[in-house]
Amino acid sequence: MIDQIFKIKSTQPMTPYAPSYDYNVTRAIWNEPQKIDVIKKFLLSKEKDILKLNFNDDGGTGLQFNDITTRHSYYNVFDYSKELPELSDLLNFIKESYNEYIKIDSTQSYGLKINCWFNVLRRGQKMKSHAHGTRFSAYLSGNIHLDNYHTKTNYSYMNNGVSIDNVKGGLVLFPSVLTHGTDEYRDEEPRVSIAFDLHVSFLNDIDKKIQYRDFI
Repeated sequence: MIDQIFKIKSTQPMTPYAPSYDYNVTRAIWNEPQKIDVIKKFLLSKEKDILKLNFNDDGGTGLQFNDITTRHSYYNVFDYSKELPELSDLLNFIKESYNEYIKIDSTQSYGLKINCWFNVLRRGQKMKSHAHGTRFSAYLSGNIHLDNYHTKTNYSYMNNGVSIDNVKGGLVLFPSVLTHGTDEYRDEEPRVSIAFDLHVSFLNDIDKKIQYRDFI
C-alpha cells in the first residue's frame, strides 16, 4: 500500500513561542493501470458538462473560469460510480490508504465525509500554492494522478516542504493545512488528477453548497 512517507517537521523549538509541527505526507500506488485509464477517459468526457455548473472559485489555485477546478464544490466525482464502477474501486483504495495513514500517524479514526473533484491542466498551466483547510476543523486531503506526468506537486508548511513526482496511480494523503502547488505543465496531452478533502462529521463545520458524501 503506502510506499513512501515524507516528513514535514520543524526543527527543535528553542523557545516557548517557536513553531513546532510534525506532519506526515504519504504516497500509495493504486496498481490498476487499466482502471485508471478508464477513469481518466470518463472524467475527460464529463468536462464540458461540469463547466456548465456555477462558477465557485479557484480555491487559490490561480486557475480560470474555463477550468473545471473552479466548479469543485458543486459535484462529487463518486456520484458517477453507478455509471463507472471503477470509481467505487478507487474509493475503496482511498479508504484503505486512509486507514493505513492513521495507523502510521497514531491518530484515531472518525466518522468522515468526503468531497471530491477532478482537475485538468493543459500545456502552460500550473496550480499555485494553496491550502484546502486552515479552520478549526481542518483534517486530511489527498490527490491521485491518472497518468505519469513530468510535473511534481510541492507540499509545504512554513517554508519547509517536499516535492513528490506525479506518477500514475500515485495517491498522496496530507494534512489539509499544508500548502501545495504544481510545476508548469508542458506536455500536449491533458494532465488529469482527482483531489478530495475528508471532513470530520461531528465537528459540523459543513458548507451546504459542497457536495459531501459519506466516507467512513
